[in-house]
Amino acid sequence: MEQFVAGLEELLTKLATAQDSDTIRVATSTLNTQFYVSADCIPAFVEIISRSPLHQVRQLAAVELRKRISKRWHEVPEATQVAIRGQLLQIALSEQHEIVRHSTARVISSIARIDVPENKWPELLGFLNQACTSGTTIHREVGTYCLYTLFEVIADFFMDHTAPLYALFSKSIADPESKRVRVTTVLTLGKLAEFIESEDKENIKAFKEMIPGMVNVLEQCLKENDEESASEIFEVFDTLLMLDAPLLSNHLADLIQFFLTIGSNRGLDDSLRVMALSFLMWAAVYKQNKIRNLKLVAPIIEGLMPIGTEEEPEDVDEDSPSRLAFKVLNALATNMPPQQIFPVVMPMVAGYMQNPDANYRKAAMMSFAVVIEGCADYMSPKLNDLLPLVCSGLQDPEIIVRRAACMALGCLAEEMPAEISESHQVLLPLVFNLMNDTNPEVTRHACNALDAILDSLGDEVLQYLPMLMEKLLFLLDHAPQVETKATVMGAIGSAAHAAGESFEPYFAQVMPRIRHLMTLKESSDDALLRGVATDSAGAIAEAVGAEKYRPFAPDLMTLAIEQLDMDSPRLRESSYAFFSIMANVFGEEFAPYLPTIMPHIISSCKTEESDGVNVGSEIDLTLGDGDDDDEENGFNFSSSIADEKEFAADALGEIFENTQVHFLPYVESSVQELTDLSTHLFDGVRKAVVGSLFSFLKTFYIMSGSEEWKAGLPVSYPVSENVQNMINVVIPTILSVWKEEDDKMVVVQICTELLQALKLMGPCVIADSLEEISRNVLDIFEKRSLCQQNYEEDDFVDEEEEAESESLLIGAAGDLVATICEVVGEGYSSYFDVFMPLIAKYYKKSKTASERTMAIGCLGECVTGIKSAVTPHTERLLQLFIKACSDEDHSVRSNGAYALGVLASNSQVDLSSQYPAILTALHPLFQAQPVPNVTDNAAGAVARLIMSRPDAMPLDQVLPVFTSVLPLKVDYAENEPVFSCIFQLFRANNSFVHSQVSSFLPIFAHVLLNEGQLSDHTRNELVGLLRALNAQYPALGIAQSDLSHFL
Repeated sequence: MEQFVAGLEELLTKLATAQDSDTIRVATSTLNTQFYVSADCIPAFVEIISRSPLHQVRQLAAVELRKRISKRWHEVPEATQVAIRGQLLQIALSEQHEIVRHSTARVISSIARIDVPENKWPELLGFLNQACTSGTTIHREVGTYCLYTLFEVIADFFMDHTAPLYALFSKSIADPESKRVRVTTVLTLGKLAEFIESEDKENIKAFKEMIPGMVNVLEQCLKENDEESASEIFEVFDTLLMLDAPLLSNHLADLIQFFLTIGSNRGLDDSLRVMALSFLMWAAVYKQNKIRNLKLVAPIIEGLMPIGTEEEPEDVDEDSPSRLAFKVLNALATNMPPQQIFPVVMPMVAGYMQNPDANYRKAAMMSFAVVIEGCADYMSPKLNDLLPLVCSGLQDPEIIVRRAACMALGCLAEEMPAEISESHQVLLPLVFNLMNDTNPEVTRHACNALDAILDSLGDEVLQYLPMLMEKLLFLLDHAPQVETKATVMGAIGSAAHAAGESFEPYFAQVMPRIRHLMTLKESSDDALLRGVATDSAGAIAEAVGAEKYRPFAPDLMTLAIEQLDMDSPRLRESSYAFFSIMANVFGEEFAPYLPTIMPHIISSCKTEESDGVNVGSEIDLTLGDGDDDDEENGFNFSSSIADEKEFAADALGEIFENTQVHFLPYVESSVQELTDLSTHLFDGVRKAVVGSLFSFLKTFYIMSGSEEWKAGLPVSYPVSENVQNMINVVIPTILSVWKEEDDKMVVVQICTELLQALKLMGPCVIADSLEEISRNVLDIFEKRSLCQQNYEEDDFVDEEEEAESESLLIGAAGDLVATICEVVGEGYSSYFDVFMPLIAKYYKKSKTASERTMAIGCLGECVTGIKSAVTPHTERLLQLFIKACSDEDHSVRSNGAYALGVLASNSQVDLSSQYPAILTALHPLFQAQPVPNVTDNAAGAVARLIMSRPDAMPLDQVLPVFTSVLPLKVDYAENEPVFSCIFQLFRANNSFVHSQVSSFLPIFAHVLLNEGQLSDHTRNELVGLLRALNAQYPALGIAQSDLSHFL
């Protein structure tokens, strides 16, 4: 044995002192093949740790010993195990080098992980207690560190005996001699916290009493500028925020003030300030209700805004206090009601914009930019007052302000595309001017803003296209920064997307440049340009169409396929997005590429994000004071690979949808991969899975050539076996995702995709899952859905104010309820009885316009679906809809008018006595409305009222107003009730319509000569009426007019 120990020590000494890789390689190979294969290495390592004169060798022996414990400990004779346990405890106390003590402590914890559950090391607890209470400082440090490492591996063992631990910690957290004991105590408390259940009141109470002591330790570290220890403690506090157990609630207000003070202290190192502000960011996410209840939103914002005035580092990827301050603002805006954010931020923004210091004006624009995401609906009505601030920033003499204003404009364009595109005449000249800026950073951000605006500009882009393309092509050829070129390339793609076929004049200039960029492959800069070029190649294909693009398609497909074998997840993303678009543009022509690309897509879906540690290759001498990395290799998560999976999963649905029968050989493997990815950690991947699974379902339905579905359950129309089989796979998978989903936007995606499938396929989609789906939707309205939980104490908040992400979720749930009503019909009335009051409560003055629009629109659609089953709710809905018609928001008025009409036509209650009140509510909607669909819906409502109770209508007063707004301008779905009403009036020989035939003829010509305004049935009936009128009124000359070919 002595010879074995000597040989092992010699090799470890060579490794610890080696100066060349050959020595390390040879020594490592010998260790793996001659020493580590035997359990004798365990006592040998212990002997070396106890006697080697070189601390590097003792450290290396401890690290390697820890790696071998799980594999070899059971092979060690019991008597030897007993001796080793005692020897290790003594080594831990007597060792003079801290790193070796720590490595030895981790060996102790590795053995304890095996022995303590089997009650084989009863002396350990006594040792820990003795060491932690020793009068010798080093012993206390060893004891607390051993406890810390033990909590990492056998915390469950301690959770039944926490009372004595809290007593111990209350002393060690205030250790008078050792900061290391105090810091380690905080770290151990952080580990303990992870095992406290949210219902464990005793442990929660005891832990809360430790918080002030933990804060004191952090404060000491900050005073001594001990960045390493402070960083560890900051991580503990971040973790406490994220746990289910409410451990911080009693102290949250003080903690937020403390961390805000640290974040604001310019005398501290920036890295410490960044960590303090990070705590505030996570608090906004995980303690949002508590922050609202404590009325801390405004004080936090007022503390953050001055931090935003600090200068920022040149490296855009480097965190700084000012950048973290903006991240906290964004977290507040996206998690809190906009009513609590916008009115606090904007006066400060306006004030800062008047400050002569450019850093204040920069902070104003950045603060405005980062709150847009969470306040878009709320600020939309105020946009005309806000845009001058942005325009001022875009023209500021200082670069940092112009750059920030470009970011603000880009955020506005992303969150409020329709509103921003309406202001293109003001905004685009300013952006074009900035594209000529001498500073390349400003140019790049101007192109980013331009990119966002172009996405929603539509035909309005045409007037700018010549000058725009001239500028973009010049920048693409001459911009000094790769990032600017990439942004310009993206803007060209967006210009093509907006211009559509009108992009053709620039096609010949752009495509050679794109092809060139798609051949680059030497550097990371090349990969960036190549990826963006691939994205733009797809956008241009969509714009110009298959015929124009066909000559370029084979070459670009070859380059995109070539990218799949490059070491770049980003390039694979671009290729998958490109394949999706090409399949959409070329349809079945794309099928020959399937055998080449499908193995790659499936492979990307299968790729593991974690990289295993190759044990035994090279030995890291720094190990031993970090996280335990035993044989359970570290889990290294790669977000770039997760992004690649997202694009791959999305491509599966897109490609099947467009290649259909050619894709069938790949369906089974694709569905299997999508199902496997449905539990993926990244929400983007889960969203892509949801979208593609529903694409598969809808594509199978389209391929089956099914007849039109019929409302009602049980299903009364034929459903093919393939479609039913796909329903049986997709819906259970989706419901499984929904049940465990904690991300609101994934649930929004599920509701939206399910709604679209129902509209296409009818009730067969939910025939076996109606109860569960309805229960899930009910959970959303009652705020019991998993994605709405934040596990806070005292989390009862004013529901009059909600974060916009919550409103989006409620809106998606409401739309789904309306669609289920449509496909199930009157049989869904018992569920509607439950949903109706929950939806109706979103129509209140205190709610945002989008919430009020959702409530009235949803209820109106529900009435259309359940028909006469709405009768019991008639009175309440009538008052609600009448009120909606006078709402300050035009969308609410439009929905209110529609809802009034469908209520009158479906309810069995005689509403004739209410007609005067209804007509009074509708009458203003026929005059000077800001958008035409309000009047269109009012006309539809009047038509339904006339058809329901013509005897209750003062037709002589109503019809002139009604016909004066015809033809309808935008909401052509309302042409159905409008023309049904007209047909009914003509059949009844109504004197007004017969006296106005000449006035009706231009209306008839308009709807007949413009495609898409009438259903086939209504169109045929109108042609029949025309023929009758031509026979009855030959003097009108219908046969000689534009209508003659309909006769």
